[in-house]
Order: sequence, then C-alpha cells, then structure tokens
Amino acid sequence: MKDLIKLFKLLIPKLPDAVKTKINKSDLDRGGGGVFTNRRKRSDKVLVPFESFKNIWEFNNERLNNVFLNGYRVLCTPSEYFMNIKKLVNIPVIVRYQSYEELSQYPAPIDWGSIKNSRKDYLDDDVMFIQDIKNLDKTAKKGKSKYVGPKLVGQHEMDYSTDDEILNVKMCLLYQVIKCVDFKDHMSNSPIYEKYLEYSKKFENSSLYVNNVKLQEYTTKYGYTVCPILSQFPNKKHAKILFKDILNGKIEGDLGREEFNRTTTKINLHHVDRLISGKLNHNHKNVFLGTAAGNYIDAALRNNNLELNDLIVS
Repeated sequence: MKDLIKLFKLLIPKLPDAVKTKINKSDLDRGGGGVFTNRRKRSDKVLVPFESFKNIWEFNNERLNNVFLNGYRVLCTPSEYFMNIKKLVNIPVIVRYQSYEELSQYPAPIDWGSIKNSRKDYLDDDVMFIQDIKNLDKTAKKGKSKYVGPKLVGQHEMDYSTDDEILNVKMCLLYQVIKCVDFKDHMSNSPIYEKYLEYSKKFENSSLYVNNVKLQEYTTKYGYTVCPILSQFPNKKHAKILFKDILNGKIEGDLGREEFNRTTTKINLHHVDRLISGKLNHNHKNVFLGTAAGNYIDAALRNNNLELNDLIVS
C-alpha cells in the first residue's frame, strides 16, 4: 500500500488543474456559512445537533471524543440547552438563537456587547452563545437579520471524515478518473501516461478496490467510469463520466437570460448512501464521481423520500 500511496502522490500534481482540483476538493466539507465552517478540511472540528447528541450518541462524551479526533461542539437551540442544562455540564456547547422570540423567552446569561467572536478564544468547556437571526420580512417589523458571536465554528457531523479515509477517497477518485472512457484521448501525450496505467493496475490489486463492490460496479463492470445514478437507467449512454467534462466542467444556468445567475459543474462528487448522523459518511465505499444530472435526480428523489426504483418500471 505504501508504494501505491507514493505513486498517487507523484501523479496527482501532474494532472490538469481542473482534474486535480476536483479530486483535492473532496478533502473539504460542503460549507454552510454562519456557525458552520465554509470548505474546511473534513477532519476538522464538527457540530453535532442536540437531537443527534441525545438520540444517536446518547449523551456519551467519550464516544464523541473517540470519533471526532479534532473536537466537537453540540449545537443547541435555546430551549434544548436550558431544558437539559444539567446533562450538558462539561460538554462543549453552542447555543444558537435564530429568532427574537427566543432571545426574549430564553435570556442568555452573557453580555452580548462583549462577546468573543473567534472560536479560538473559547475553551472546550466554555458555552458559545450566538445570534444567527434571519428575518426575510423586507419591512423588518420584528427586527432585522443579524449575526452576533463566533462564526465558522465547525462542520456538520455528517461531513466529517478521518485523514486516513480522506486519502482513501482521493485514491479511489484518481482511479475513477483514469478509467474515464476518454482519459487516453486527453492524457496519452503526458510523459508519465504509463505511470497512470501502472497506478490503475496496482490499485486493482489493493484492498481499496478488491473490497469495494460499488467501485467495481461503477468502473470495471462497464469498462469505464459511470455515474452511479444514471447507470441505473436503461439507456447507459448518458451514464459515462467523461474526462473532458472534468477539464471543462462549467455549466451555465438559466438559459434564455441575458445574464447567467447560476453555475455548477458537469461532474460532481456523489455520496451514494444518504448522509446520516452517527456514521462516517465520507468514505471510499460511498464517494464516487457523478454527473450533475444524476445529482439533481438523486436530490429530488431524496426530498420526496423516494428511490429510483420507485420510478423505473421494469
């Protein structure tokens, strides 16, 4: 495995920038802004919603410390915090106020005017109090939107991954890139093209491949890399992941407008199994290259609690 990792580290910097970026960005969380970090490494500090802390982790601080190696904080509403304050003693907590009603109903025992604004200024057992109030009423009769307190404290627990698993994911992504049906068309002139083929062969003898049934399905089964979602449709033509679509992946949105106001990319990262609390979701058996169309379809199905099989008539 050490030789494979060494070869991986040699090859990644030699890829075209767009492809290299696609793989390396798998390091980063999805980003949320406000209290959530924005595209920070997935092994960084996490925020665990109180409901998850209660129902999944069962108030067990030791379990959380053993999983989230760079720390965590429990994200509470004011009611969750003040109704469970005894159970949250010595637990790193964030109390997030999201309405003026909460500020009135659950007064914070702090001076909002002298609050510390950086997460680095808090000890682990210090309670963070935050105002993250969004008022979409344009007249702002109930008060304007505002943010008070530290920002970018941590990522959602469902985005977390270990450093080892982050590397595993990236190594699998490189293999999927090499297995793109048009990889040779674009990379055969590279002085290290044969090294990429060598990586592919060595990778197929590694545990990352041998013990990864889904990866085998989305690459070897068809002879090239396919989108996990579109490959389930009868017409497989649109399921191909193309190297050229990673190189030039920008999609202009809202056609018909003089000015585009949305962009995405043709090829994205796709978590096949749905993200859930209490699980290491970002792992090499769950992260694959996928198409924008596949991701849109999958998101629509998940929002309606459907599976693709519910729509496809055999």
